[in-house]
Amino acid sequence: MDFPFEYPLYPAVFKERPNRFLAYLEKEGEIIAAHVPDPGRLKELLLPGVDVLIRHNPGPKRKTDWTLTLVRKDKVWVCINTTLPNRFVLELLHQKKLPEFREYPDVIPESTHGNSRFDFQLRNETATYWLEVKSVSLVSNAVGLFPDAPTVRGTKHLRHLTELVSKDVRSGVLFMVQRSDAIKFSPNWITDPVFSQALKTANESGVEILVYTSMISPQGISLGKKLSFDLDNEYPLPENSHQ
Repeated sequence: MDFPFEYPLYPAVFKERPNRFLAYLEKEGEIIAAHVPDPGRLKELLLPGVDVLIRHNPGPKRKTDWTLTLVRKDKVWVCINTTLPNRFVLELLHQKKLPEFREYPDVIPESTHGNSRFDFQLRNETATYWLEVKSVSLVSNAVGLFPDAPTVRGTKHLRHLTELVSKDVRSGVLFMVQRSDAIKFSPNWITDPVFSQALKTANESGVEILVYTSMISPQGISLGKKLSFDLDNEYPLPENSHQ
C-alpha cells in the first residue's frame, strides 16, 4: 500500500449535512457530529443512510471530535478528506511511483511563485516543474468530473501555470480521482465552464494534464490506473448532483 492510514477509521451511517463543514452521523445507535473536510457539494455521495468511515481526532480548537473521511458509493470507497491527496502525492513522488516525475529528485511542497501557491515545485539540476494537484470525488457514468462546485482559485492556478509555460517553464495539473470506478476524466463544463475553458486553454498552451485513479480502502490509499481525458465534451451530472 502506497499510503497507509496512521489511524483507525470507525464505521457510521450518514444522516444529514446542515452546512458545508458539518455532518450528523449515527454511530452505534448515537447521533454524533463530524467535520466534513471537503467543502464541495458531494450531493451524489452524502445521501441519508450511506455507510461512512470516520476518524476520531479531538482537539481544543475543534468543534467536533470526529472527521468524515471515507464514503461508500455502491461497491467502492471514496475519500472526501481533501487534506489526504496532497500527502498521498508527496509519498508517491518520494517513492518514484509517478513515472512522469522521476527525473525530479527535489520535491518542495507548498511552494510560492508570484502571487500563487502551488502544491509542489519539482526540481533537478537543470529544470523546474510546477505541479498543482486537484482532488476529484465526483464520478458520473464512469467519468471523473472536476470541479463539483465553481472554483475561482482553481481557475487562477490554471492561468498562472499557462503563464509559466509561456516562459518555457514546465508545469502541470495532476487530477487524483479519489475512487477507483472512473475510466475517463473531463472538466465539469456544466458546473464551472470558466474553469473548464481555462483547463482546455492551459492544455493547448502546453500545461500537462495527468489523471490517476486511487484505490481506497479502510486501511489506506494506493495508486490506481492512469486515465485518458476529454476536454471538449460536456458530460451529464449524476441525478443527485446539483448545478
